[in-house]
Amino acid sequence: MNTEFTDKALLDFGDRIIDEMQNQLFENKSVNTGDLARSITKNIVKKQDQEVLQVSLLWYGELLEDGGPGRRAGRMPPIRPIEGWIKRKKIPIPSAFKSPKSFAFAIAKSIEKKGVKKYSKKPFIMESIENAAANFGTAALTAGIEKDIIIDINAAATANGAIIT
Repeated sequence: MNTEFTDKALLDFGDRIIDEMQNQLFENKSVNTGDLARSITKNIVKKQDQEVLQVSLLWYGELLEDGGPGRRAGRMPPIRPIEGWIKRKKIPIPSAFKSPKSFAFAIAKSIEKKGVKKYSKKPFIMESIENAAANFGTAALTAGIEKDIIIDINAAATANGAIIT
Protein backbone atom coordinates (compact mmCIF):
# COMPACT_ATOMS: atom_id res chain seq x y z
CA MET A 1 0.00 0.00 0.00
CA ASN A 2 1.10 3.51 -0.76
CA THR A 3 1.73 5.47 2.46
CA GLU A 4 3.15 8.76 1.17
CA PHE A 5 0.25 10.94 2.36
CA THR A 6 -0.24 8.97 5.58
CA ASP A 7 3.45 9.39 6.40
CA LYS A 8 3.25 13.13 5.74
CA ALA A 9 0.16 13.42 7.94
CA LEU A 10 1.89 11.43 10.71
CA LEU A 11 4.98 13.65 10.53
CA ASP A 12 2.81 16.80 10.62
CA PHE A 13 0.94 15.33 13.59
CA GLY A 14 4.32 14.64 15.23
CA ASP A 15 5.29 18.29 14.73
CA ARG A 16 2.06 19.37 16.43
CA ILE A 17 2.69 17.01 19.35
CA ILE A 18 6.24 18.33 19.77
CA ASP A 19 5.00 21.93 19.71
CA GLU A 20 2.31 21.09 22.28
CA MET A 21 4.81 19.28 24.53
CA GLN A 22 7.32 22.13 24.43
CA ASN A 23 4.59 24.70 25.14
CA GLN A 24 3.25 22.60 27.99
CA LEU A 25 6.72 22.35 29.58
CA PHE A 26 6.94 26.14 29.63
CA GLU A 27 3.36 26.55 30.91
CA ASN A 28 4.09 24.06 33.74
CA LYS A 29 7.26 26.02 34.56
CA SER A 30 9.19 22.78 34.08
CA VAL A 31 11.99 24.30 31.99
CA ASN A 32 15.36 24.79 33.64
CA THR A 33 18.06 24.42 30.98
CA GLY A 34 15.75 23.73 28.01
CA ASP A 35 17.47 20.40 27.31
CA LEU A 36 14.26 18.38 27.73
CA ALA A 37 12.26 20.64 25.39
CA ARG A 38 15.04 20.51 22.76
CA SER A 39 15.35 16.73 23.06
CA ILE A 40 11.81 15.99 21.84
CA THR A 41 11.94 14.38 18.39
CA LYS A 42 9.67 12.37 16.12
CA ASN A 43 10.18 9.50 13.70
CA ILE A 44 8.07 7.07 11.72
CA VAL A 45 8.86 3.46 12.58
CA LYS A 46 7.60 0.37 10.79
CA LYS A 47 6.17 -2.21 13.23
CA GLN A 48 4.50 -5.38 12.01
CA ASP A 49 3.64 -3.88 8.60
CA GLN A 50 2.29 -0.70 10.18
CA GLU A 51 3.66 2.82 10.18
CA VAL A 52 3.87 4.15 13.74
CA LEU A 53 4.69 7.66 14.90
CA GLN A 54 7.37 7.51 17.59
CA VAL A 55 8.07 10.53 19.80
CA SER A 56 11.28 10.46 21.88
CA LEU A 57 12.62 12.66 24.66
CA LEU A 58 15.17 12.63 27.46
CA TRP A 59 14.61 10.07 30.22
CA TYR A 60 13.53 12.54 32.88
CA GLY A 61 10.47 13.62 30.89
CA GLU A 62 8.81 10.52 32.34
CA LEU A 63 9.61 11.77 35.85
CA LEU A 64 7.71 14.98 35.14
CA GLU A 65 4.78 13.08 33.65
CA ASP A 66 4.38 10.50 36.42
CA GLY A 67 6.27 12.01 39.34
CA GLY A 68 9.71 10.66 40.19
CA PRO A 69 10.77 8.45 43.07
CA GLY A 70 12.78 11.18 44.77
CA ARG A 71 16.25 10.55 46.19
CA ARG A 72 17.19 8.55 49.27
CA ALA A 73 19.46 10.01 51.91
CA GLY A 74 23.04 8.75 52.10
CA ARG A 75 25.00 10.26 49.22
CA MET A 76 25.65 13.87 48.48
CA PRO A 77 24.65 14.93 44.95
CA PRO A 78 27.08 16.91 42.79
CA ILE A 79 27.28 20.60 43.70
CA ARG A 80 27.83 22.10 40.23
CA PRO A 81 24.33 21.32 38.84
CA ILE A 82 22.73 22.75 41.99
CA GLU A 83 24.86 25.87 41.68
CA GLY A 84 23.85 26.24 38.02
CA TRP A 85 20.20 25.82 39.00
CA ILE A 86 20.53 28.55 41.67
CA LYS A 87 22.03 30.94 39.11
CA ARG A 88 19.55 30.15 36.30
CA LYS A 89 16.53 30.51 38.58
CA LYS A 90 18.04 33.65 40.16
CA ILE A 91 17.37 32.24 43.62
CA PRO A 92 18.34 34.80 46.26
CA ILE A 93 21.32 33.64 48.30
CA PRO A 94 20.70 33.89 52.04
CA SER A 95 23.11 36.21 53.85
CA ALA A 96 24.62 33.27 55.75
CA PHE A 97 26.29 32.14 52.48
CA LYS A 98 29.09 33.92 50.65
CA SER A 99 28.38 32.62 47.15
CA PRO A 100 26.07 30.44 45.07
CA LYS A 101 28.66 27.67 45.44
CA SER A 102 28.51 27.69 49.25
CA PHE A 103 24.69 27.77 49.13
CA ALA A 104 24.71 24.85 46.64
CA PHE A 105 27.03 22.94 48.97
CA ALA A 106 24.59 23.42 51.86
CA ILE A 107 21.69 22.22 49.71
CA ALA A 108 23.70 19.15 48.64
CA LYS A 109 24.56 18.36 52.28
CA SER A 110 20.87 18.61 53.19
CA ILE A 111 19.96 16.23 50.36
CA GLU A 112 22.69 13.85 51.57
CA LYS A 113 21.22 13.93 55.08
CA LYS A 114 17.46 13.98 54.37
CA GLY A 115 17.05 12.88 50.77
CA VAL A 116 14.37 14.41 48.55
CA LYS A 117 10.65 13.60 48.65
CA LYS A 118 8.94 12.09 45.64
CA TYR A 119 8.84 14.59 42.79
CA SER A 120 5.43 16.05 42.08
CA LYS A 121 3.72 15.34 38.78
CA LYS A 122 3.79 17.96 36.06
CA PRO A 123 2.10 16.04 33.25
CA PHE A 124 2.70 17.27 29.74
CA ILE A 125 2.97 14.24 27.45
CA MET A 126 -0.55 12.79 27.36
CA GLU A 127 -2.18 16.22 27.54
CA SER A 128 -0.11 17.35 24.55
CA ILE A 129 -1.03 14.28 22.50
CA GLU A 130 -4.72 14.74 23.32
CA ASN A 131 -4.60 18.46 22.42
CA ALA A 132 -2.84 17.75 19.13
CA ALA A 133 -5.31 14.98 18.26
CA ALA A 134 -8.34 17.11 19.12
CA ASN A 135 -7.12 20.16 17.20
CA PHE A 136 -5.42 18.53 14.23
CA GLY A 137 -4.77 14.81 14.23
CA THR A 138 -7.95 12.97 13.34
CA ALA A 139 -8.95 14.99 10.28
CA ALA A 140 -5.42 15.26 8.87
CA LEU A 141 -4.62 11.57 9.37
CA THR A 142 -7.95 10.50 7.87
CA ALA A 143 -7.33 12.70 4.82
CA GLY A 144 -3.84 11.25 4.36
CA ILE A 145 -5.07 7.66 4.60
CA GLU A 146 -7.93 8.39 2.18
CA LYS A 147 -5.53 9.82 -0.41
CA ASP A 148 -3.25 6.77 -0.14
CA ILE A 149 -6.20 4.38 -0.51
CA ILE A 150 -7.47 6.23 -3.59
CA ILE A 151 -4.01 6.05 -5.17
CA ASP A 152 -3.86 2.27 -4.47
CA ILE A 153 -7.36 1.66 -5.84
CA ASN A 154 -6.56 3.64 -9.00
CA ALA A 155 -3.24 1.79 -9.44
CA ALA A 156 -4.92 -1.61 -8.98
CA ALA A 157 -7.75 -0.74 -11.35
CA THR A 158 -5.34 0.57 -13.99
CA ALA A 159 -3.18 -2.56 -13.66
CA ASN A 160 -6.26 -4.71 -14.28
CA GLY A 161 -7.28 -2.72 -17.37
CA ALA A 162 -10.15 -0.81 -15.79
CA ILE A 163 -10.89 2.67 -17.00
CA ILE A 164 -11.22 5.20 -14.19
CA THR A 165 -13.09 8.40 -14.78
